[in-house]
Amino acid sequence: MTTLQNEYDENQEIIALTSSMVHKYYCENDVESVIALMDTQLTWIGAAEQEYAVGREIIAETFRRFAGQVPKCIITEEEYHVVPLGEDAYLCSGRMWISTDPTIQISLRVHQRISTVFCRRGKDWRCCHIHISNPYGEMTEEDVGFPTKMAKQSYEYLQKQIEIQEARLAAQTDLLRRMSYEDMLTGLHNKNKFLELVNAPCIKPKEGIGLACFDLNGLKEVNDQQGHSAGDELLCVVAQQIQLVFPQKGYRVGGDEFIVIDDTREDIFLAGVQAVQRELSRKGINCAVGCSWRDIHNSNIKDQYDEADKLMYQEKRRFHSEEAKNQTKDHV
Repeated sequence: MTTLQNEYDENQEIIALTSSMVHKYYCENDVESVIALMDTQLTWIGAAEQEYAVGREIIAETFRRFAGQVPKCIITEEEYHVVPLGEDAYLCSGRMWISTDPTIQISLRVHQRISTVFCRRGKDWRCCHIHISNPYGEMTEEDVGFPTKMAKQSYEYLQKQIEIQEARLAAQTDLLRRMSYEDMLTGLHNKNKFLELVNAPCIKPKEGIGLACFDLNGLKEVNDQQGHSAGDELLCVVAQQIQLVFPQKGYRVGGDEFIVIDDTREDIFLAGVQAVQRELSRKGINCAVGCSWRDIHNSNIKDQYDEADKLMYQEKRRFHSEEAKNQTKDHV
């Protein structure tokens, strides 16, 4: 049992050493780590026809010329088998898929094979034979003079990488678009989107356009007394309520200023504004609001914004005036 266990352990060690050589060479291009495992008595047969050498010094010199030349690769589906050749000597044969990393500017995917022989030298294992090959045996009867099947696999791999890159670019483009037109804190449209709508109106109302300006009262006090995270949370509550009543029609155009643009009937628009105010008031949040609604013949977003903004600031002044009066009464 001990002998079988020792042989199993040594088999696993030889597999680990062979796999490490493959990864060090193809994934890290760390030729020195590969050279460190070479025995003085070594033969090497590479994948190319001219790649053949004998002796550690010659082979090490050849491998050092490979440093910086091997593109970064990804190794998958490794499979190894070990056969004892005698006392303290093992043959390891294996195969795997080697693919170029999608971050580099070349694309190839090939089925690679490797054979190594390891012999014990004192307490360590040293590699005394390396044979690398690509299985041109995969050529079909229809292939003439060139492994068309392998080339097709590489092409399919390249197409897959293109699809992956296109998906990444699409995701990045979508993120940039969102960052350009979406307020990242609240999820509402931002000022850029509002200005675009002002400069190039695309709303075609059936009856008219309603525009409301909401300005949050007391945000500065919340930031000063409870911190900016509490202020951000307050802004998000306001935005959520606007989004609930006016889905996809809300804009955050300033620190505490929100706008709603709704192409609907006047009564529906005003009822929605009141619903937002009522729900915010129930939560203890006070907003100054100014509204403008015009029919289809007189609607103009820029003019309506100026009108609603003016009304909103009038209400805001009334709010602060009342606050000042209440504070005076409290002191009296």
